[in-house]
Amino acid sequence: MSAISKDPAWPVIVRIDGEPASAAMMNRKAFRKSIETGVPWIVHPETGRVLPWPGDTRTVSLNEAPGRYELSLPAAAVTDPYGADTPPDVDPDDRLSMDDTRVPENGGVKADGIMESLSVLIAERRRTMPEGSYTTYLFEKGLDKIRKKTGEEAIELLLARDDKDLVYESADLIYHLLVLLEASGLNWFEVTGELTRRYGE
Repeated sequence: MSAISKDPAWPVIVRIDGEPASAAMMNRKAFRKSIETGVPWIVHPETGRVLPWPGDTRTVSLNEAPGRYELSLPAAAVTDPYGADTPPDVDPDDRLSMDDTRVPENGGVKADGIMESLSVLIAERRRTMPEGSYTTYLFEKGLDKIRKKTGEEAIELLLARDDKDLVYESADLIYHLLVLLEASGLNWFEVTGELTRRYGE
């Protein structure tokens, strides 16, 4: 199977309506995408592409275990996620559908002041803990997990080799930093205050 070495794929133990079903493969990107969207994403065994589970399938539960993932799907889910067709051409890095980066209909997150708006949104996620949100998942895992994830994102930023990856990994790092600040009882406003103290006129 083809896979990016820094993000290896692991087996997924799949149950549909409680019954064992076809196994699949998932890497960290697919796992995070699945948590964020509430839709299972898997790795195609031949191409290494990160793809959504076919059909209009919602995740019932998804857990990370040593050396594997455990996925539960509703009764109507497609039993063979890969099938015989050519994998669809989708971009797993398209974040328009992700819960924590979607602009609310009421315009709550605006282009200007995005850091402050995102900081407020993350604080709201911590207060309400909505089901299926990746931010909720991080807060549930606790501060040590959030610190580890922030460190992983910093390493991925250092490994970026082109402009697109540099921007993408920077956004990932900043998001996880904001979650780390919130989990530590701090926020972005305190960081900007320190920057103002250092460099403000």
